[in-house]
Amino acid sequence: MIQLELSKISKEELIEKYLELEKENERLKKKLRRYENPHTPPSKDERRIKSRSNFKSKTGLPVGKRRGYKGRTREKKKPTDFINCFEGLCVKCGKLNTPNKIKEKIYEEIPKPQPTKVIQARWGYYKCGCGHSWESKHPDIPLIGQVGKNAQTHITLLRFDDRLPLRKTAAALERQFDFKVTSKAVFDITQRVGAKVTPKYKEIQKKIRRAKVLNIDETKIKVQGVWYYVWIFRSSKFIFFTIRRQRNRKVLDEILGYNYKGIIGCDGLSAYKEYTKYLQRCWAHILRETKELAEKYDDAKPMHQWMKDLFAIVKSASIKDPPSKRRKIYDKCVREMTWLIERFSSYNHLTKVITTIKNGLEFRFTRILHPTVEPTNNRAENGLRELVVMKKIMGTLRNEQGAEIFAKIMTLISTWRLQAKSPYAELRALL
Repeated sequence: MIQLELSKISKEELIEKYLELEKENERLKKKLRRYENPHTPPSKDERRIKSRSNFKSKTGLPVGKRRGYKGRTREKKKPTDFINCFEGLCVKCGKLNTPNKIKEKIYEEIPKPQPTKVIQARWGYYKCGCGHSWESKHPDIPLIGQVGKNAQTHITLLRFDDRLPLRKTAAALERQFDFKVTSKAVFDITQRVGAKVTPKYKEIQKKIRRAKVLNIDETKIKVQGVWYYVWIFRSSKFIFFTIRRQRNRKVLDEILGYNYKGIIGCDGLSAYKEYTKYLQRCWAHILRETKELAEKYDDAKPMHQWMKDLFAIVKSASIKDPPSKRRKIYDKCVREMTWLIERFSSYNHLTKVITTIKNGLEFRFTRILHPTVEPTNNRAENGLRELVVMKKIMGTLRNEQGAEIFAKIMTLISTWRLQAKSPYAELRALL
């Protein structure tokens, strides 16, 4: 049918139709590129999805098993409660019997849903003859509202640590504690908690400003249906989140100040280059790009192998090596990458990746001079994963006020987990 139709049109019309199809093909390729590219996460890339049935662990261990983990059943704990059930009366003949043997089982159980405590607190207001006045108020009494500090802590962690939307947070409270609360009340409680933890949030920002090495990244998030950006600033001991409309140097100036002297691990966003010259560009990004090209074009395979060899040198840099030796290695790597750029810059299909390599040339080998710096930006990207999951659950933050609460609470929870502390205990102490 198609051949018959094409035979009826002129050569000029065929050429015109061909050009239209080429334009449409290029448009669809660009659209597909948004979803299938070197930086597409494995969860969205159908090319990299593997079924569990044919998955083979590289370590030889069962799926999910940690290296060095011997494996064992749950350790039996000492009983705190006892159930004795001895019914020796035979239902058939009515004779009373003694047990031939005693069987037992030790197991763990959680309490049934507990009713909420309704506490009436009373305290005195005192005024001394010397003019001094005070109140004998118990520290557990909340300053604002009718919800206690334990409940505020639990609600906040349900919302942000357990990733529950407002409606499901309210449902969980009613199921567990018969505590009836509306979605609006849940938001108001998290708002009060957010205001209470603001000093701690600002304290972490100050610690981030003093960090010698930072990993920074950003990802999109919707606020009232408009795209904003979640920024993560991660040091060895602290994680700081902020949500801003901008994705430029202004955010860096605001969070880190104008005179930050540490080294920043980052991706290829131009804002970092504008902000400071102390950068370590992420090798993971560029290696994924060269790998994809090597899979498509044979003449790109040497380039990808060359980049892998340079990355191996960057990873092998050690603080044990004297600075003079590291400087020689650094200069050699810069020369080699310059040769690589000259060697492959004439290939039209490699122009884009060669431009990316060239733009980050001076920032690819910072780790050689400063071995404590990570060669990739995986630490920042891993820190964003939790927020990406929450973003998918929530869809959008309702307003900028909610975005601010989100950033504050997630900063504290992420930092406490990084420091191996209990989020519940730490948050309760702040309230």
